[in-house]
Amino acid sequence: MSTSQLGGAVHVSAENLHGQHHAEIVVFTRDPDGPGAFGMIYNTLGLADDVSDEELDARFRALDPEELKKDFGGDVVWLNGPRRALMDRMTLVVFEDAKVSMVGPIPMRTVATVSVPDLDAFVASERPPYTEITVGRTTEWFFNAGRQVYQLVSPAGSVYIMQSASQHVDPANTVDRLATLGERLKLPQGWEYRTPTLQEDLVVRADAEGTPAHIVLDEYEDNYQRIDNA
Repeated sequence: MSTSQLGGAVHVSAENLHGQHHAEIVVFTRDPDGPGAFGMIYNTLGLADDVSDEELDARFRALDPEELKKDFGGDVVWLNGPRRALMDRMTLVVFEDAKVSMVGPIPMRTVATVSVPDLDAFVASERPPYTEITVGRTTEWFFNAGRQVYQLVSPAGSVYIMQSASQHVDPANTVDRLATLGERLKLPQGWEYRTPTLQEDLVVRADAEGTPAHIVLDEYEDNYQRIDNA
């Protein structure tokens, strides 16, 4: 299945996102042959709520992957979060006519698909960091001029910008500590972490039917998108 087969695409937008809580789950179905899998991604981005950061985080951490497997099908449910958004605003295409699915007590929408080459490795207790995966979604992340941003640079010179910070591995991985995150990362040889301040507005785009999002995680599961089409 691809995003084009999900149907009912709806454009949504949201502002004032920097530092906002959000979370997602990925429902994986194993490939018939081989170790890989296809995943459907459900996310809270763009859905307003009136709960505190602490309440959303607690609700998300209380989710039971085995119960979610019964609700959503699939072979594995990966809990990706809780998270904090780093962009200032966004546009996002959601699918299934923007249907809201209840993930336990948390409303989410279908936002993307992902394929991983080795599901067991991906859902191990430690995700494979600094390994690029491709996510089929249509998004625009807007970062304002004057905003400090957090980037990884690969040995080949590819630049990835952090779109959201994870508090799954380390609940103390708050937005105000990201400027010094490079001191805590165990970067592979040739990788660099940097924290520039933008001199002009930056838009980072992905198109599910054209140029998808190329994503890497660090060992804290912070999420970075490659800047190809800014």
